[in-house]
Amino acid sequence: MGYDLERFVGYVNEGLLCCVCRDVLERPLQAPCEHAYCSACISSWLLHHHSCPEDRQPLDVGSLKPLYRYMRNDLSRLQIRCVNAGQGCEVICSLESLHTHEDECEFAFISCSNTGCPMQVERRGLEAHLSECNFRSRECPNGCGHTLLSVDQSQHNCVAELRAEVELLRAEMLCKVEEVRREMESRLDSQRRHMVQKESQLKSEVEELKGQLSRVMCDMRALLGAERLRRQELAEAELEKRELLELLRNLQPTRSQPPADQASRDQSQVDPQSWELHTEPIRHQQREAGLTLHASSLSLHSASHPSGPPPSPQLGEATRRGGTRSLTLDCIKRKSREVTVI
Repeated sequence: MGYDLERFVGYVNEGLLCCVCRDVLERPLQAPCEHAYCSACISSWLLHHHSCPEDRQPLDVGSLKPLYRYMRNDLSRLQIRCVNAGQGCEVICSLESLHTHEDECEFAFISCSNTGCPMQVERRGLEAHLSECNFRSRECPNGCGHTLLSVDQSQHNCVAELRAEVELLRAEMLCKVEEVRREMESRLDSQRRHMVQKESQLKSEVEELKGQLSRVMCDMRALLGAERLRRQELAEAELEKRELLELLRNLQPTRSQPPADQASRDQSQVDPQSWELHTEPIRHQQREAGLTLHASSLSLHSASHPSGPPPSPQLGEATRRGGTRSLTLDCIKRKSREVTVI
């Protein structure tokens, strides 16, 4: 809507009037047909019509444009009375500065700044109204710290207000404590479950390590047994080596015996039949020694294990080797003695 024509002082050109409301243009727009309208008026018109309200030519919102500059200048220079002239304002100003004046006019009605107050008072009387407004607020004069309205000051009880505030704070604190307690319990439950899982995992790892340790100990015991058997065999072999070396040294011809050529001549002079008779007992003794060796090995095996389970392969092998070596050594010694005697 435009400005009321009666508020203006002096002559107003017909071209500065709105074609819809016939008042002075407010925020004007111009059609291609050069007719001017208030922006609010033409917007409302075009909601139901699609033509110019003056000459009925086709018109839409997109074809509207600002007013010519010379027309805007003429419009701004118009003199108009204040809208609060009915309350006593006698200011007459240009249309261009009207809004600035109305924002500061002392006769303008404004709302009370106190919350809840419905009063509308003139700007010039606002301070007087605020001093006696029933909705003005101030702190309690007794020092409880509460902000009171004038209408509630007579019913205010500091002790009751403070007690209600303490109860409210206590309830809020209890809610916060309960929330913190639930959060801590949730965290403790989570940590407990994690510790139980960790404990079971560590137990399984310990059991696995125990199994591995037992297997390693068994292997170590087997290796130690094998090492003892090997050392025993080495000692026996060393003893046999020494005995064989001693036996070989005893079998070598001594200096007191006749030379080799003399022995060969004596041997050539011996009668073949008598040599055969002489060597026959030696062969017979060798066969008996072989049978005795076999029987001794069998008797040694049966005496060592009469009714128990068969020995382990390593121990049986070592026993057989030791018995065979000792029997062989005894046979060699016996034969050497018989040869020496003969």
